[in-house]
Amino acid sequence: MVFKIRSLDLWQFSASSVFFLDTNVLLDLHHPPSTGVDPVRADTYSNFIARLRKSGCSLRISSFNVQEAFHVVETLALKAYNDANNTDMKRKAFRKNFRSVTSIEQSSLWCQIKENYTIEDAVATKDMLESFIKSYNQHYCDPIDYLLTENHPSCAIITSDPDFSQDSSLSVFTF
Repeated sequence: MVFKIRSLDLWQFSASSVFFLDTNVLLDLHHPPSTGVDPVRADTYSNFIARLRKSGCSLRISSFNVQEAFHVVETLALKAYNDANNTDMKRKAFRKNFRSVTSIEQSSLWCQIKENYTIEDAVATKDMLESFIKSYNQHYCDPIDYLLTENHPSCAIITSDPDFSQDSSLSVFTF
């Protein structure tokens, strides 16, 4: 079921409720340059998360989403470098020569994640990956999102990614 967080003003959440943040919301809130975030959207998510905290709800992030966020941070640093220097440096060369550029941003993001959320370990088994491929024409998820839902079935997820809304077993909270 999909819930628009802007229309949940009066909804009370149980302290036992568990919510996962998707990578896009995580980056909107903690690394805004990554998404060109709309300030109204970011404020709406931020206020919603504050209400969940006040209700005592658990806010979690899958280790898959943390990895995805780190990848986005590095990709953006590489793109910014290439744009500023009119080059086409590849990821491995950038990582080797400019590791400190990305390291500071990733460390800052990591600190924010650890301070604000519970990080849930996630696994990708051969069977999960095979299931992803075999059911590919039946779902709309990318591999990270599919594995998130396999690791945390029927989870409530805070996202701006419409792919999750296709899974009726999830409670999707979106802008």
